[in-house]
Amino acid sequence: MKKILGIIVLGLLLNGNAYAKVKSKNITFPGKYYTKEIKSCSALPSRAKFDNASTFKTIEDVIGYDWAKFHTETGTSLVVNHDVITVPSKLMLTAIQHAIANNNQANLDIGKELMLRIAKADTIHNSISYKELQKKPRCWVNNDPDSPCWYHEYEFAGQWFGNYMIAAIYMKSEFNKKELKEINRYIDKMYKKFLKPIQFKKNDKGFYAMANGGLSTLVYASWKNNKKLAAKEINFRFKEMDRLFYEDGYINNNSFRGLRGQWYHSYGVDIALGYVFIAKLWGADVPEKLQNKLVNSAKVVNLAITDPDKFAKRKNPDGKARNRISNKQSATPHTHQMAIAIDTLMEIVVGIKLEHDPIYLSKRKFHIPDGTDDLIGFNPNCIH
Repeated sequence: MKKILGIIVLGLLLNGNAYAKVKSKNITFPGKYYTKEIKSCSALPSRAKFDNASTFKTIEDVIGYDWAKFHTETGTSLVVNHDVITVPSKLMLTAIQHAIANNNQANLDIGKELMLRIAKADTIHNSISYKELQKKPRCWVNNDPDSPCWYHEYEFAGQWFGNYMIAAIYMKSEFNKKELKEINRYIDKMYKKFLKPIQFKKNDKGFYAMANGGLSTLVYASWKNNKKLAAKEINFRFKEMDRLFYEDGYINNNSFRGLRGQWYHSYGVDIALGYVFIAKLWGADVPEKLQNKLVNSAKVVNLAITDPDKFAKRKNPDGKARNRISNKQSATPHTHQMAIAIDTLMEIVVGIKLEHDPIYLSKRKFHIPDGTDDLIGFNPNCIH
């Protein structure tokens, strides 16, 4: 009987239906999140440095910024005017990498001071909490794109936090004990409000910002040097990805957002590939079944470019998505422009070349100057 059970278990493993768990002993923190050593990278725009007045001012303006008030006044279920916090976040990450790569102590000191000022001001912390979110109406009420969406306020606050922690990891050796205490205070305070409530929370629909918080959990684990947390997160997220990504590569919810299905599908693929790159770098083996799904998901990115009608014919197993977009004026028939190096990720992680997407290429030009893909916390063009 034991022999039969053993054969069954082995068969499941070989067929990719069971997961060999990542253990804490498998985890190796690379030191700089996506790399062991930050080196000069031509993909990082030269203007994004702390001694550039425009860059400095953009980052400085986010200190103590009232994101909650701004989003309430300008955001809807369809539109999120997030540049006021995401652009400073991206520029800060890029400027820090320039300073480290060039051993520019003057710029490192500027970066350190900005990070401390952000922490002391408890920047973004006044945004809506997860508990408060439960008392608000859901986004897309009656499929109305103009209805308010408090979840976006929470989501982008969490994304901001994840990227701030990455900057803190880059700069960790620059802080003295007193400064580290202040940075850690802010990180712990933000963690309790924006990450802990959703950590290991099962998502039944959609794969979105920072891998539904998974990348932020990995970053927090690195900051705290907690290998057990990193291993637990990777095991959890691999299973979630396996559940949300269908065999043919379509993604639950993302791929079925109507006239923005292509946009949200590529958004999810970009984040998934970024997550897998980090997980592998940190010591995880990607299950074969999941890897095959990711390969197919990249193929679907290309299908949406070359044959959009065929892409859209795939029916949603869960019925029509409540947050689907049907207004032609709101259509985004292209790969997501914030995924500034999805082409690089596709080739490195799944060995597939991105098809020519002229609209995507023209739109991503406006985001390349920020230097970082804040959906995943790094620029894939700097990983070689």
